[in-house]
Amino acid sequence: MNRRFQAALEKLRTLAGRKLARVAEENTFLFLLPLVGLAVGFASVFTAHVIAFFQKLCWGSGQNLLSAAQTRPWPQHILIPLAGGLVVGLIGWLFHVQTRGGGITTIMQAVGLKGGVVTLRDTIPRDFAATVTIAAGGSLGREGAMAMVASAIGSNIGQRFHLTTQQLRILVCASAAAALAAVYNAPIGGSLFALEILMGNFALEVLGPVVVVSVISTLVFRSCMGSLPRFDVPHYNFVSAWELIPYLLLGVLAGLTALIFVRLLFGAQDLFEKIPLPGWAKPALGMLLVGVIGVWWPHVYGNGFEVVNLTLREQIPILVLVALGPLKMIASSLTFGSGNAGGLFTPSLMLGALLGGVFGYGTHTLFPNATAEPGAYALVGMGGVLAGMTHAPLTAIMMIFEQTNSYQIVLPLMFVCIVSHFTVTTLKGGSLEQETLRRSGVVLPTGPEGSVMQTLRVADIMHAEVDAVKPDTPFATVVEWFLKGQRNWLYVVDDQQRFRGAISLHAIKDMLHQTESLGSVVADDLADSTFGFATPEQHLADTMDQFWRQNCERLPVLDSPGGRKLIGWISKRDLIGIYSQEILRKRQLLGHFVMTDNGEKRDAFVELPAGFALHSIEVAPPLEGVTLEELAARSAYDVHVLAIRRRDPVTGRDLVLIPEPKMAFSAGDRLELIGLQENIARFEQALAGRVANTQG
Repeated sequence: MNRRFQAALEKLRTLAGRKLARVAEENTFLFLLPLVGLAVGFASVFTAHVIAFFQKLCWGSGQNLLSAAQTRPWPQHILIPLAGGLVVGLIGWLFHVQTRGGGITTIMQAVGLKGGVVTLRDTIPRDFAATVTIAAGGSLGREGAMAMVASAIGSNIGQRFHLTTQQLRILVCASAAAALAAVYNAPIGGSLFALEILMGNFALEVLGPVVVVSVISTLVFRSCMGSLPRFDVPHYNFVSAWELIPYLLLGVLAGLTALIFVRLLFGAQDLFEKIPLPGWAKPALGMLLVGVIGVWWPHVYGNGFEVVNLTLREQIPILVLVALGPLKMIASSLTFGSGNAGGLFTPSLMLGALLGGVFGYGTHTLFPNATAEPGAYALVGMGGVLAGMTHAPLTAIMMIFEQTNSYQIVLPLMFVCIVSHFTVTTLKGGSLEQETLRRSGVVLPTGPEGSVMQTLRVADIMHAEVDAVKPDTPFATVVEWFLKGQRNWLYVVDDQQRFRGAISLHAIKDMLHQTESLGSVVADDLADSTFGFATPEQHLADTMDQFWRQNCERLPVLDSPGGRKLIGWISKRDLIGIYSQEILRKRQLLGHFVMTDNGEKRDAFVELPAGFALHSIEVAPPLEGVTLEELAARSAYDVHVLAIRRRDPVTGRDLVLIPEPKMAFSAGDRLELIGLQENIARFEQALAGRVANTQG
């Protein structure tokens, strides 16, 4: 057996000793999709009932917040939001969580940078804060709270079943999409939200799971809450092609409105951060100011569903519509900027409806025979502002279209959403999520390849063996090392294995003409002390930049920038192999494992020699009770069993067992094998023959 195979096998055995776990089977992932869909659907129903309960506790009605608020005495318009803000501040202080906003950016960071890991510990307090904010009259939406809970549910289920990083990302996105699909009764729009905003990927491997989970969640929500659309939309028609001119203007106005709204939201955040109050008191101050506005204009309370429906049915006077637009912007900005929790999807829909209603009223008054009713413009305006706020025009189009099921309205809807999006991007305005991430100093990877390279770390692919010399190594010894090896760089370390630099082969060649002084030259004289390095915790995306700057084939890996202890190296060849296998899906001689270390899951890659392969075989029922020793995999076929995966009959989870010669197999066990491909094939044939003989 050759030396490379021995080294690879030894590394694999080490990984197996640290709870080696193979990549989860595809059928496990598919099995989880309907399970997650059901869980998210019921969680969304539960969240809706909890919000309704607290709203009824605050205002006397869990359904129509506007009608309930209009019947309450004016002091309660101030005291109820104030109390809600105090509770939100207390939640943030007690649990040390950021309560501001709806959590969509948190999901984006989990998908792009954390491999899909969303913790319930941070999610549940934030979800409760959003529930209190909305129930107390905060001018935000409930979709953010539902999306956060759903993503945490999907993430935790996926982690329990040891899904791969990519599968966990997809499941988290599908869960968040399912929550939005349930809230708006719009499974297509919810699915596009995940593809367009969270994943940035429309590949079929992402689309399929997202659609399945969204459809099941929506069906559960409809069964429990009713199948009617969230908005009461009358039937509208596209009157004439000349209407494209006013719709063009509406699209521009929607984009400008979205741009102003985003800047107002973060302007309010900056303002509240400058106020000399403790952090826990600021949500209360913001809600107090919203309550003051609500004394005269209770329409600004909550997510705005009631106001949107009244606007679509043209039941709000034009002067009220004109006033409500700026007031809703201010109320939402105060709620968000002060640190209260909740989403901004629904407030942006209300803002779009108000804008469209005002614009439609003026247009229809001027051209009554050539334009649709004001409600049609309100409906289209909803999509326009949402598209400008999120930079996701497809999501906006489908969410509004699913409320009407009318192909007549879809033409101006598409036109306005695209114009709005183009207006915002032309003016270099960022989406709500982009601006939030920018202010946090977070740069998300773009596309699936960016996610892979931002998730994998140097420790996952580094080589532990190191060739290095001491600083006082003579020049002749250094030359001899280069003549015997095939590498262009030699590392120099001191007696404590601290990295001092790297010697270039070209530096050696430049010294050869100085024959008289070579006897006094040592390795430290030749070393480049500024040579770049990597650390185990660095992401592969960062090392690609270092390779570009250093222009070398290998980078040394140091334990830390301060300690500078040389512990290994990585190469460009490693990066190309990972990119080709994990992103381009090409078969490489790399074994990909998922390793659990102190409860943390991480990927690991081992290079295999040519001709060798990793393979998984299921133990057939006739072989139950047979031991590993009796199979003689190693002695007779030169095939090594790395691990045995066994399904726990109680929990249903996969257990990873270290193989022992006397271990008896159970039906359904999976043997994880490594060896030459032809040897594995012979071993499989022998097992099949043994099964046939047993059955005969």
